[in-house]
Amino acid sequence: MFPFVLPLLFSCTGTPDIKESTAFQVIESVPFYPQETYQCGPASLAGVLNYWRTGVSPEDVSGEIYSESAKGTLDIDMILYAERKGLKARQYKGSAEDIKRNIDLGYPLIVLVDYGFWVYQQNHFMVVVGYNKNGILVNSGRNRFKFILLKAFLKSWEKTNFWTMLIRPKQ
Repeated sequence: MFPFVLPLLFSCTGTPDIKESTAFQVIESVPFYPQETYQCGPASLAGVLNYWRTGVSPEDVSGEIYSESAKGTLDIDMILYAERKGLKARQYKGSAEDIKRNIDLGYPLIVLVDYGFWVYQQNHFMVVVGYNKNGILVNSGRNRFKFILLKAFLKSWEKTNFWTMLIRPKQ
C-alpha cells in the first residue's frame, strides 16, 4: 500500500509556474547552419557573421579557415576571418552574466566547450542565442535552439577557461 501513497503525496505539491521557468530571452534571427563533421567552427562563425549580414556560407568560411591536419578550426583564424569581413571580433574569458548581458544587447556569442573526459579533449564551438534562469539556448551541431541546463553548460565551458568570442559591427 505504501507505494501508492508516494505518488499521491507528490501529486499534491503542485507544479512550478511554467511561464516563469520557460521564459527565454532569445535572439531568434541568428541563422542556423547544421554542422558537418568537424565543421563546428565554420558553421558557428557563418551563423554569427550572417546575423550581421555578411552573406557568407559555412562552405566559404571552411574553405578559408578549416585546418584538415587539425581536424578543426583555430580561434585566431575565426577572429581574423570576421575582421576581414568588416566586423570587430574579440576572444575573452566569459561568464554566465556576460552571456545574459550580450544576449540582452542583441549580440550572439560563439563559445567553446569541451565534452571530453579525463585527458581526452573534445572541443566544440557553438552559438549562444538565448537563455533563461535554468540554462541557455544554442545553435549547435544539427540542433537549432538546443536547450542546455546551466550547470551542465558551465561544467563543459569551464574546461576551456570560459572561451568566448564576441563579433559585432565596428563602431
